[in-house]
Amino acid sequence: MRKRIPNVDFSRHVLTEKRFEGVLIHKFGVPGSSIYMIKFINTEGILAVTGDVGNWVFCREFHPSAEGQVSDQYWCEKLKIASKQSPYEFDSDATQKEIDRLIKEEEDLTPEELEYLRNLDPSEGEFDYTHHAYRDNVGRFNDGEYVPLVKSLNVQLAIVFDAFDEICKRMKEGVALCEKQQ
Repeated sequence: MRKRIPNVDFSRHVLTEKRFEGVLIHKFGVPGSSIYMIKFINTEGILAVTGDVGNWVFCREFHPSAEGQVSDQYWCEKLKIASKQSPYEFDSDATQKEIDRLIKEEEDLTPEELEYLRNLDPSEGEFDYTHHAYRDNVGRFNDGEYVPLVKSLNVQLAIVFDAFDEICKRMKEGVALCEKQQ
């Protein structure tokens, strides 16, 4: 389960809903403020999210439901299908920790695999790191799935997912959810 973004408080947010000619807009924000205001614009199989968290376009409509939390992985897939947006950011520190963990905990590494891991340098940045990691791979790291590479969910997108979850939670709890506007 995704960790909620600290210091993003949705408790004062109000959800308003507008419908017109095949478009459904949910605005989730504190009245009179644009801080962490998010608009979910659904139309014909597309969800556009805009506001204080950037702009995101998904290849599926999102309709809040009382079913529970949204699946980050599912929505990340819908984000990438027809878009060049990236839901993840290379995390050099977490990648280095994963390399260190492999060196320390994997008991059956060959000398070549150990040397490969010791020569990886995530601080080079994502492009150089992945270039070297995939070019020099050996042994079990010959398969791209096993190359140590950690990416973290984009913080703004995580806030969008937290807002999805908050809306669904309120529906599940039967909280007065929104004001409908025409």
